[in-house]
Amino acid sequence: MRVGNIIAVLILPVLTVMGGCDDNDGSSSSTPTRSVTLANLNLLHGFDCDPPTPADGDQCRVRERVALLKEHLIAAGCPDLVTLQEIVNKEYVQRSPTEQAGPLDSLLALIQAEVPNLAAECGFTYEVVYHPFLPAAVAETDEELILSRYPVLHTDTHVMHSALYDEVGGFLIFARHLLYARIDHPSGEVDVYTTHLSSGSDAATNSCDSFRELIPGLGVGPRVTCPGECNRDDTVRACQAEQLALYVEQTRGANNLALIAGDFNAVPGSSEYLAMTSRGWLDSHAATGQPACDNATGIGCTSGRDSRAEDMENPALNVDERIDYIFVALPQENNTCVAALESGLKGTYKITDARLFAAAPNPFVAACGSPPNAVCWASDHSGNQARLTCQP
Repeated sequence: MRVGNIIAVLILPVLTVMGGCDDNDGSSSSTPTRSVTLANLNLLHGFDCDPPTPADGDQCRVRERVALLKEHLIAAGCPDLVTLQEIVNKEYVQRSPTEQAGPLDSLLALIQAEVPNLAAECGFTYEVVYHPFLPAAVAETDEELILSRYPVLHTDTHVMHSALYDEVGGFLIFARHLLYARIDHPSGEVDVYTTHLSSGSDAATNSCDSFRELIPGLGVGPRVTCPGECNRDDTVRACQAEQLALYVEQTRGANNLALIAGDFNAVPGSSEYLAMTSRGWLDSHAATGQPACDNATGIGCTSGRDSRAEDMENPALNVDERIDYIFVALPQENNTCVAALESGLKGTYKITDARLFAAAPNPFVAACGSPPNAVCWASDHSGNQARLTCQP
C-alpha cells in the first residue's frame, strides 16, 4: 500500500482497554489444551480514497469497513490476538505540498468503539495496544495496532531504516517501524510483533545507502546512511526485514512463542521473506499446506485490490500476490508450553490451522456493492489467521 507524500503530527500515549478471559479452547474433552490464535490484516487507512476537498470522502467507507472487520473477527472465533496495520489517527494528512486530505476518521477511535461490541459477542474485552514510536513525529499515519484477549506485560516500538528518515541528521518525513507486545497467555508468554515494510512510494527498492527525492519538485533529501546491520547492496526494504528479524531475536524470550505478522510488501522467496524463514521461522500459510498464490484466480493471494471505493464495493477477489504473513518462531528451549488447564502439564506447540482472513466478499449480507448495499471488503488486502495448539 502506498503512503504518498505525507506530513502530519502525532502525539499519543500508549492506549489500552483492559480486559482478558481465561478459557479452554475445547479441542479435546479428555486432554485439555491451550491454543494461541491470531488474525492479521492491513486495514487500509483510506485517506487516498478522499478527494482533496474536505468532507468529500469517507476513506472507502471506513466506518462500515471497521464494522465488517468486527464481524469477521467474531466469525473467526474471536482470536486471542489481532494485528492491524495502517491505523491512521489524524484528522488531516498532507498528500503533497499543495494537496490535503480530510477530515478523516480515526481508525484508532473506530476500533476502540467496536471493543465493547466485540466483548458482548466474544465474552471478554480486548486490550488495545497502540504505541506510536515517537512522542512527536511527522507523517504518523501508518501505525500498527494489537488487540489482545490476555494481559499485556510489555510493549515497545522500534523504528527501522527508511529512505525518508535520517535518524542521525534528525530529518523525518516518513518512517517505518514495528510494534511489539509481550502477552501473558495461559499456555505461556507470547511475544507478538507487527509491522508494515516499505512500498514503492517510500523507496522500498532503493539502495540501502542512497539519496531520495523526498517531495517531488523540492529536491533531494539528506544522505541516508545504511545501518551497520545491513549490507549496502541491500534494498531499503530488505534492510528493514533484517532489522525486524534482529529485533525479534534480541527481545523475544527464549521460552516464548514469537509471532511476527504484518504486510511485508514482498512475495515468498524474496530476500525479505528469507530473512524470516532462513532463521527457521515458519510461514504459517505454507507450513499448513495452504495453496500458493494464483495470480490468475486470486486464490491464496492477499494483495492487489486498489485502494478505491469501487474496489471495496466489488465482490471480485481482485488480488494477485501474497505479501501478508504470520511467521511463527517456536520457543527456542525445548518448545515447551503449558498444555493442561489445571495440572500444568507441559506440551509443545504445533500449527494446527492457518488460512486467509477476511478473504471473502462480505459473507454477512445477502448482497454487497455500492450504496445502499453493504460494503464488500474490510480492506484492500486479505489477511491471515493461524492457530497454534499446545499439545501434551
